[in-house]
Amino acid sequence: MSDVTIIGGGIVGLCTALALQDDGHSVEIIERDQPGGGATFGNCGLLAVGEVVPLAKPGTARKIPGWLLDPEGPLFVRPRALLRELPWLLRFLSTGSRRRVTEAAGFLATLTRHAEADYRALLDRAGIAGNLVPAENLIVFHDRADYEKDRFTWELREALGFRHSFLSGEEVRELEPALGGPVSCGARLKGWHQFSDPHLMARRLAAFFQARGGIIRIAEVRHIESAGDRVAALHLAGGERIDVRRLVVAAGAWSRPLLGELGLKAPLAALQGYHYHVPAPGVALGRPVLYANGGFVLTPMETGLRIAGTIEVAGPDPAPNFSRAHMLARKAAGILPGLDLSGGTLWMGPRPFLPDGLPAIGRAPRHANVFLAYGHGQIGVTLGATTGRLVAELVAGREPSVDLAPFRPERF
Repeated sequence: MSDVTIIGGGIVGLCTALALQDDGHSVEIIERDQPGGGATFGNCGLLAVGEVVPLAKPGTARKIPGWLLDPEGPLFVRPRALLRELPWLLRFLSTGSRRRVTEAAGFLATLTRHAEADYRALLDRAGIAGNLVPAENLIVFHDRADYEKDRFTWELREALGFRHSFLSGEEVRELEPALGGPVSCGARLKGWHQFSDPHLMARRLAAFFQARGGIIRIAEVRHIESAGDRVAALHLAGGERIDVRRLVVAAGAWSRPLLGELGLKAPLAALQGYHYHVPAPGVALGRPVLYANGGFVLTPMETGLRIAGTIEVAGPDPAPNFSRAHMLARKAAGILPGLDLSGGTLWMGPRPFLPDGLPAIGRAPRHANVFLAYGHGQIGVTLGATTGRLVAELVAGREPSVDLAPFRPERF
């Protein structure tokens, strides 16, 4: 029996496992698919240190009717999912006041400020430091008015120390000559980085974990067995029972039924994201480019160019709507003349969102030997190493190096 068992082999689970190994624990990961799958596999690969303003913010509510009617919008609610997901959506929108968003952004900044240093230390230990590279990202716009209409977000980021500079169209093209189409201005985000490929990085971290004696078991947890105020065992889909000393739940969008087993009713939604990945794009970008009017990110990676983004509210386990991925590719071609889309692969995957935009990191309220780390939304890869370090501190009984009160799982 391992000292710590982790449910979830995405980036948060892997980083937590490695941090626990650094503390001398034996660790087993139980993953339903393959390590580094799900949102870790398909994300846009950014260390998005300044992405601290939640999605629900002043002005979001009035955009919802348009999003419902526009299947190519940045956030789309499938009509059949609307009734089922309406309680979550209303709760999500209720967090969008200026006061609550400002407060949440400050809380998130206490985590993202550690992200680069935590990843540097982790990747150095794993011998893959080259998987994280500096990349002062660009956000590009059709016109200055598109930049100005989100003044609240820009000012809030600046107040928290996340700097940017406005660029003319000429300055944008000096940085990225491949860009064309309707782009007429942009903003340069300072202090951001990117991963060379998030899935490859996760696979390399998994190999490092196993090389240090870690166990990865491909299985689905069907039941969590409790004895008093402690979890005693896990029951797997194949009928196997695994004894547990300490448990970490870090299963991303699949955490919700597990939390129910622990008596915790978490308002966790699985919001779908899409990507179109081109192995040989025929055009070169020197850095990630966020296309504000298109609602997606272009990221050059080891394995090609990733076109990733959009948010879709589609209910549990939806069938892919790959027209959204093709839409991303079509819009990307509109600002990248000469983009070769041939050989592109499509992906859809769930990202775990809590209504207030903050992850849940902390002890389980009813079980003394259970620790929780879920709900990281769009910045799971950004916060992986930091979350892992914080969970390891909790397991060891050390005072967390970040105040975790705003992220307590029982806050809802």
